[in-house]
Amino acid sequence: MESLRYGIQRLRESLFLIPTAVVGLCIIAAVLARYVDREIEAVADVPLLLSVSLSGGRSIATAVAGATITVAAIVFSMTALSSQIASSQYSPRAVAGFFEDRFQQAVIGMVVGTFAYSLLVLAGLANIADSSEELTRSVSITLAVVLGIGSGVAILAYIDHSLRRMRVGAVVRRIAEATVAAVHAEHRRGGSAEILEGRTPHEGKPVHVRVQRMGWVRAIDAPRLARTLPPGAMARVEVRVGGLVAADDLLATVWLAPEQADRNPARAVLRAIYTGRTRSIGGDPAFGIRQLADIALRALSPGINDPTTAVDVVQHLKAPLRAILTIGLPGRVHAGPDHQRVFLPEAPSRSDQIHAAFSEIRLAAARQPTVLKALIEVSADLVADLQESDQAGRGGALVEEGRLAVQAARDAGFPESDLERVLSAADRLEIPETGSG
Repeated sequence: MESLRYGIQRLRESLFLIPTAVVGLCIIAAVLARYVDREIEAVADVPLLLSVSLSGGRSIATAVAGATITVAAIVFSMTALSSQIASSQYSPRAVAGFFEDRFQQAVIGMVVGTFAYSLLVLAGLANIADSSEELTRSVSITLAVVLGIGSGVAILAYIDHSLRRMRVGAVVRRIAEATVAAVHAEHRRGGSAEILEGRTPHEGKPVHVRVQRMGWVRAIDAPRLARTLPPGAMARVEVRVGGLVAADDLLATVWLAPEQADRNPARAVLRAIYTGRTRSIGGDPAFGIRQLADIALRALSPGINDPTTAVDVVQHLKAPLRAILTIGLPGRVHAGPDHQRVFLPEAPSRSDQIHAAFSEIRLAAARQPTVLKALIEVSADLVADLQESDQAGRGGALVEEGRLAVQAARDAGFPESDLERVLSAADRLEIPETGSG
């Protein structure tokens, strides 16, 4: 399942697949439409079809092809501009989300597909001699007009969609929702938190499997690795999801059972640990937290000075942090059907992820009362959620971040009335610190 999910994620991030599929459909439509015009006489009785002469059909196909290729250039320019704005205004790591938009991919495919369709229809008409100017009903020309009008409407919808999607609130919400989904997916991956029997490695020399090329670790399919290792083998994965690995870095260490000592486990390991050129939130919730923190830090930079955006980010961090705090940590040990064992490295603790989300924002917002207040309020809200679910012991890092935000507000020298507003939610942070998770 992990390999399938990773493959689907890669397809979603591709700006090539959906447009290519749409262009392919338009090419098939052009071939079928020309066949119907040539071979099926019944189309002459269909009243909805346009009646055109041969020269008129060529003119229409030429006009549609010329207009759509011009519009395609505009679409590509807007896509590049959106990515540039996202990189400069939000974070370079937030750019990938703009390419994953399936509506954008479908519009690009429709515009380019309309151009390809019109070009093929025009090529088919070029092979016909100008014997007469008699008007005939044409499926291919009618469809060219329909696709041309549809492309124009799609462009209007694309402009509206892009402008709405570039709003900072939409960007932050998209990243927060993707991070929550990644946390739940990580939890569903299964595994055991207990130390299983047979953890002691087999006697003999371990097999070291190394990275073949540089990239980011995007997913580790531990259940698949456990199934595909030789019977009785044990593997210790040496990398974490979200880590950058270079060629020849150690990927995993495998101990084989004595009777399987001649087997090579490298293929199973390399097929179960996926690397890519960029990081992705899917399977890597920490990357979503990193993107949100980066947007807040960019907003708090002296050149932008937009504390409202930072407050928006802090409020959106509540949902992924709640999921991280309330859902159990993913299991580290996976067992195979033939007594295989796979041990994953220890995942970042809940405290680490809380500090990763809040600490840099808190330090950058030392002179921003609204941001400090938002940090205290979100920390207090999450602490209250943990208390209601009898998980108060996991809130130690939240209490610590809240108290540090309180101290930052007191050290900032705010006027007394401003300081009172900042500290209004601080009383709710007082819980017994029985553990930090």
